[in-house]
Amino acid sequence: MIGHFPYTGGRFGGQLMERRRIVRVLAMSGAGLWTQQRFRATPLLQAQDASRPELLPLFPLDLVLLPHTNLPLHIFEPRYKEMIGDCLRNGWEFGMLAVHDQSVTAFGCTASITKVLERFPDGRMNIIVRGQRRFEISELNDQKSYLRGTPEFVDDDPAELPSSDLLERSMALYSRLKELAKIETQVIQDVPRSTDTQLSYRLIAGVPAELTWLQHLLELRSERKRLELVADYLKELIEEFESAPNKQRAPSQRIAAVTFSSRGLRPSRPSRGSLP
Repeated sequence: MIGHFPYTGGRFGGQLMERRRIVRVLAMSGAGLWTQQRFRATPLLQAQDASRPELLPLFPLDLVLLPHTNLPLHIFEPRYKEMIGDCLRNGWEFGMLAVHDQSVTAFGCTASITKVLERFPDGRMNIIVRGQRRFEISELNDQKSYLRGTPEFVDDDPAELPSSDLLERSMALYSRLKELAKIETQVIQDVPRSTDTQLSYRLIAGVPAELTWLQHLLELRSERKRLELVADYLKELIEEFESAPNKQRAPSQRIAAVTFSSRGLRPSRPSRGSLP
């Protein structure tokens, strides 16, 4: 079981969305961090190969970043402006860790900066990052203004591959949900294909879901089990849509739009596998 370390940055969100709330989010037009036109006008750049510092810069937020998914961020706190500046200068990745129940998970995903959309005179930035590698933090370091940690990277079990039937069923469910919710994943997410590595993460990209469920998905090391969970979840969302008496069809839809803010935390001296 992955450990946690305490979060001391104040309030970070409300209750987890229930499935019916998620369906309403899917059905309604979202107000994003930037407009669809801005995303279309500034296509993502291919991420450069990130160098790998011994200590990984850490960015705790009340969300879960998944591999192969793209995420817009507004960077405004001084410590994280410094962190992103360091990453840009050195070509570093940084690690994103989910904040939940006043603690920060020790298991996260690295982010590479694929595009700087806008810089402001006071140092704030709008950027797009892409999820890369999963890791677990074994030690923390607070010698800089932002927290860093010693990562241990993890891979999937190569024997736990999904069947062709599961791949086809998952793609069919995704296509049906996209039809119902008008999900324009091409705006910021890649269009998933059945031949993609870790298809489960690509299918759930942009689909709103509970933070704890997404964290569980991130930690699973079996693509077969992940894809089974994702397929079941997409099926439930589709059933909610199809059973709703007054289903809304949004003509132009970007789902799960969120305004992000950075969070603080208190470093400690963790033992391996646990951040108390």
